[in-house]
Amino acid sequence: MNKRTIYLSVCSLAMTLAMYNCKKKDEPFPTEPPTELVNKINDITVTPITITAPAAVTTTASSITASPEAAAMGTALSSLASSGTVPASLTATGTAVTTAIPAADMATLSAVTPATLAAVKAGGAMPADVKAALDKAAANPAIQAYLPKFTFPTVGGKTINGRVGAVGAATATTTTAAAAGVEAVEAVQIDDACIAASEAAFQTAKTKLDAARDAEIVKVQAAYTAAITPLAAAETTCQASVNYTAQRASVDTQIAQALANLEAGKAALTAAGLYDAFVTLVNVQALGAYSGINLLESADKAACTAARTARTASAAAARDLDLSKVQAEYTTKIAAANAVKTELLASCHNQGGGN
Repeated sequence: MNKRTIYLSVCSLAMTLAMYNCKKKDEPFPTEPPTELVNKINDITVTPITITAPAAVTTTASSITASPEAAAMGTALSSLASSGTVPASLTATGTAVTTAIPAADMATLSAVTPATLAAVKAGGAMPADVKAALDKAAANPAIQAYLPKFTFPTVGGKTINGRVGAVGAATATTTTAAAAGVEAVEAVQIDDACIAASEAAFQTAKTKLDAARDAEIVKVQAAYTAAITPLAAAETTCQASVNYTAQRASVDTQIAQALANLEAGKAALTAAGLYDAFVTLVNVQALGAYSGINLLESADKAACTAARTARTASAAAARDLDLSKVQAEYTTKIAAANAVKTELLASCHNQGGGN
């Protein structure tokens, strides 16, 4: 091969290389991200949650159980009033009373006046000495047998005696940081229009996700409000329904009858040395019934409030659980959107490099 031929071959190769290099340098940058990636980010949605129903709050009503022994005693006293003879059952009862209650306490309890009974019935305080003697007597099983039994109400398994934190949005990765990460790839060149289009696609998706999240929060809050709104009226109605007028009247009748029978059979009972014992027992029954009814009435009203409190707490627990579900779903989807955003920005480059 002569020198001229070698020269022409070198020139031809140089020209080809120069043309190829110019083509790669001059190839235009992408001005917008691929449609499939834009569709991919637009397809990301917040899945609606199913509202959690508040857990039911169980309640049990109060009750008063009459004493069979007291009823039998009343029948025996009625028989005594008509026959004048003390039956064996009354003798046994009177003996049990004198054994169970010390003489000093019996003196205090037998001396209780109708005025004291009326005051206690109306909710007044019992004289200290009377209360002390009554408490000791009522604690004795032998006396307890002649007293009514009071069952107090329960709310949520407990016996009744007498700002939602803001759900924040996940922080989106900034465009600058994302773009810088893409530009760190060797010799990658990015078109500003493509970056802007990628950012716009992300912001559109994020706005949609934010709106969906906010709508879910509103839904959860509305369910909470719907659950607690009736509770105040229910408490008022509940407390208004607490009424022990009939029970107090029944005690009035029983005590009046017992005292009348005691008076009719006084001579026979006094002769048997049992009169004071029965006056004491009837007064203990009256004081115990009236004070017990007062406590039960107070407990019933307190149970109305406790039920409202418990149901409000149950609704709040359901609300907070649902808000946490909403936030978890939003966090997952905003993370997915950020991942696609990175893909969008990565698509905005020219791999040719060059000087």
